[in-house]
Amino acid sequence: MASARTDELPGFIALLKAEGRRGVLGLDCGPGTEGLLFVRAGLHFTGVDASEENIHAARARGLSASVATGRTLPFADAAFAAVWAVDALADLPLQEWDDVVRELKRVAEPGAPVAVAVPDLGHPDLGRGFRVLRAPA
Repeated sequence: MASARTDELPGFIALLKAEGRRGVLGLDCGPGTEGLLFVRAGLHFTGVDASEENIHAARARGLSASVATGRTLPFADAAFAAVWAVDALADLPLQEWDDVVRELKRVAEPGAPVAVAVPDLGHPDLGRGFRVLRAPA
């Protein structure tokens, strides 16, 4: 079964372009595969990942990327026009979700689309919980 990443990314990119948004933060960006898709669509991509290895791979692809976790993002308030964070909650204990959501709201511009997948704790298909939320205005 396809994940939210492969199924939903083209639609999210289309939403960003339709709204005239020019950049996106990619949380848990991995080696930058999706970041390249944002860049190829004409969007500035900034990625973060907890893995130094992933960040090195993303940078080798020419992407702007930093080592960080969703609980402590090294960016100013309202720094991003959009956020792609579909894996942000997947491997975290439930008690840590609030910290990540608080950080996503902090770094997103007011009204920015924030893509997340809210895992169904009893179901292995994380893509089923895909949602595009809006940062508070």
